[in-house]
Amino acid sequence: MYYRITKATVQSDKFEEAMSTMESMRESIGKINGLVSSNLIRISETEMIGVAAYESKEHLEASQKEFSELMANMMPYMAGAPEISFGEGIFSFKS
Repeated sequence: MYYRITKATVQSDKFEEAMSTMESMRESIGKINGLVSSNLIRISETEMIGVAAYESKEHLEASQKEFSELMANMMPYMAGAPEISFGEGIFSFKS
């Protein structure tokens, strides 16, 4: 698996709108080729971490344009540009 990790800060008064927008994109996100899962974790009142798992690095790279187009919908709610990093999964546990 290969992962895209996105750290984003939402404007404090825009959180609910941001979440509504994310929900409206659920179907489009689900159509991204090679995307296995996507999780959004709220780590503070205004900060979120997104973790998207792909079948391979090639699938992640092929999704970049589509991902950028979808995330452009979120920019009106952001307090700044998101920090994006990538990495290979090296350990996993599921109960």
